[in-house]
Amino acid sequence: MKRKCLAVGIILLFLSTTCIPVLANEEKLASTEAGKPDLIIEGLGTRPANIYFLNWVYCVVKNIGIGSVTAYDFIDVKVEIKRVFLGVFLINKTLKTFFASGLSSGGLPPNNTTGIEFTMDYHLPSWGFYRIYCWVNPDKRIEEENYDNNFYVQDVFVLFGDWVKALQ
Repeated sequence: MKRKCLAVGIILLFLSTTCIPVLANEEKLASTEAGKPDLIIEGLGTRPANIYFLNWVYCVVKNIGIGSVTAYDFIDVKVEIKRVFLGVFLINKTLKTFFASGLSSGGLPPNNTTGIEFTMDYHLPSWGFYRIYCWVNPDKRIEEENYDNNFYVQDVFVLFGDWVKALQ
């Protein structure tokens, strides 16, 4: 009787270590086939505004999600600008903070980008070294595949308030 119980126990142990992970993996594959959006920031840029010599400053947001899932909700962006002394030493004081939201018509399909404008260049400092921190979907309002890639950092040098050259 003990041998039968031992044999049944060994068989159940074998089945649990081989079959259950396969079933769990199949469920994971089924969930990724449906896919979710995955938003990243590719960079920063400027575009001319309709006002004399002024430019919009924006984040380039891309949906790198798997499948054909479009991000239909408003896409939020948070931007912080900090000074970098002599281009090397970060002064951990936030000079400017911006929150912006945007929605392209028809949403943001996979492998497409959109620009989320967060300020005009005259609101930004006119000279110096700066580090710009950007977060897309900071409050996780849009359900994504991966939230770990929503952060972007760029160092810039601005002279005479020319943010167009600084962000090229």
